[in-house]
Amino acid sequence: MTAFESAEDHYRAHRPGYGTAAFTSLEDRFALADGRVLDLGCGAGQLTVPLAERAAAVVAMDPNERMLDHARDRVREQGLENVTFRVGSDADLPDRDGTFRLAAMGRSFHWMRGRETLDDLRDLLEPGGGVALMTDENWFTRGRRDWQEAVHDLAAEYLDDLPAFTGPDVEYDDPWDDMLEERGYAAVETREFPLHREWRADEIVGYVFSLSTCTPDTFGDAKAAFERDLRDLLTEYDQPLEQETTVEVITGRVRRSPEA
Repeated sequence: MTAFESAEDHYRAHRPGYGTAAFTSLEDRFALADGRVLDLGCGAGQLTVPLAERAAAVVAMDPNERMLDHARDRVREQGLENVTFRVGSDADLPDRDGTFRLAAMGRSFHWMRGRETLDDLRDLLEPGGGVALMTDENWFTRGRRDWQEAVHDLAAEYLDDLPAFTGPDVEYDDPWDDMLEERGYAAVETREFPLHREWRADEIVGYVFSLSTCTPDTFGDAKAAFERDLRDLLTEYDQPLEQETTVEVITGRVRRSPEA
């Protein structure tokens, strides 16, 4: 069982991408055209396809086999032939199959072992290669708009122990850029790329069901009632509903030599 059991179809259809600029920055910084990339925790392939369009080869890895099936479909739809797939998590990294120019993680690093994962990855990266931690705003708990908080509040009427709605201003005790530097990565850099998104009712419903805290199985027999109430709620707002967000890309390099 994985955290996204029963959410896979919604994740494939309704988790948004990261925009073009974030991937262009990775392509430029790590010279991906002749490099091999690990997409760790690839999910349904939201990173896999844009990375494969820029890199020589990609290994896409996830513990959820249904997620991997969706990633395979997405790669096939784009006519890409430079991606291989592996079932596994960051805990399986010691099972090595070569080195990588870049290890990328999108909305997945917070599920991993943190420092231990970064140590394992460092040993798998070629000199001068690096890691990229990519994330964006989860509007379900960190949104800036009234409609986002209203969606969360409705779900909280059905589910116990949901993460609180905090809004966007959250500070973390253990920021990832500091963690990269602590684990010996060099030239750590954080870049932000603004994105404008528009959401319609079907997309909002699907996004909520794609969350690990709100999977269809989590709602159980109440899923249909929640979906009905959510769609009724959304009729109170003019659509499409807008979201201003930022894609954050934190990168760090492996040192080229012990003296570097």
